[in-house]
Amino acid sequence: LNHRWFQACRQAMATPCVRSPFLWLLVTVFLGCYSCAVADVDVEAVAGSCASDGRGPGCRHLELPRVIVGCWQLVERHADREKAVETLLAYAAEGFTTFDTADIYGPSESILGDFRRRWVASQPDSKPLRFFTKYVTEDTGARSADQINSQSLRNLGVEALDMVQLHFWRLASDGSDTAFLSAGKQLMRLKNEGKIGHLAGCNMDAVNLKAMVDDGMEIEANQVQYSLLDRRPEHKLLEYCREQGIKLTIFGVVAGGLLSDSFVGLSKGEAQSRLDSVSRRMYWSSLQRWTQDWGLFQQLLQTLRRVGQRHTPALTVAAVASAWALRQLDELGAGGALIIGVRDAGHLKEHKLLLEGKASLTLEDMQEIAAILEKGSAPTGDIWHQERGWA
Repeated sequence: LNHRWFQACRQAMATPCVRSPFLWLLVTVFLGCYSCAVADVDVEAVAGSCASDGRGPGCRHLELPRVIVGCWQLVERHADREKAVETLLAYAAEGFTTFDTADIYGPSESILGDFRRRWVASQPDSKPLRFFTKYVTEDTGARSADQINSQSLRNLGVEALDMVQLHFWRLASDGSDTAFLSAGKQLMRLKNEGKIGHLAGCNMDAVNLKAMVDDGMEIEANQVQYSLLDRRPEHKLLEYCREQGIKLTIFGVVAGGLLSDSFVGLSKGEAQSRLDSVSRRMYWSSLQRWTQDWGLFQQLLQTLRRVGQRHTPALTVAAVASAWALRQLDELGAGGALIIGVRDAGHLKEHKLLLEGKASLTLEDMQEIAAILEKGSAPTGDIWHQERGWA
């Protein structure tokens, strides 16, 4: 009996009557409830407060597109908000409806709020936009949670946040530091108050993600780094998420551009000269953990290019790397989505192929890529172990 059904049945106990035999059986057999009588009770209706768009305190069935637009880079390239909003409008016009941001991403939330207002005004009958934000903290109190929630609601211009992802700075590798669970309880309270639709983790390893679930937090997703160069989720996390039905939303899938056509054929020195951002230097460290053999990395890039050229239309190196990650999420985990950071609309057509499922890999493709990956180091440690100083 999964958590969604449990929540529906548990709340059914509070309804004055239930006439549906199937629901009566669920309630009686699994929860020891007493039957009463109301005709044609729908499970979602019984849950009490799950809106048709999948939001609300009774909801736990997060639907994800294959591609989420990541918005932390928006202001890096655009000095003015207008150009950033134009980029978002271009993505929305091509069918992208879900956007990832955070309370700590500078003006990202408020830019998304401007974009939402413009889009709704011009396309009132379009599919609703969704914004996934974060609560990045080491504060466990209600005041901080309420303040950040109100700030995000105001910035985005919405009545409820579609999803909030908890990133807590202070964790222990063995789960012994449980302060973050108090922050999770604050988010659960806000969800029950109707101010948050769905809850997720962010950079949560398997041990601490399990602690959140065991503590009663309704976790539906976990945002983590995952790519051909950083396969740490395969060590423990994907298996646990498959067991629990928790989706992964993954960033860094093209490693800041290292997994792209622009790095094919470069010397190591030329590549290092292009490490011009903090994020790209971070992904370089992921490459070094997989291999320090530059020739092997070039073999990987050449393999991705060769795989892409077998497809119609031909796929770029970055598209093949992205399609590989999506297939891994489906086969090893409970599915999920790519978070593709955008600064402009330069890769919009490529991203649309991924969104529409037109850039998928065959078993032969996957096996060819796996043969190269096996020549490097296998992933060790859980996600963020190095970043938190645990490795």
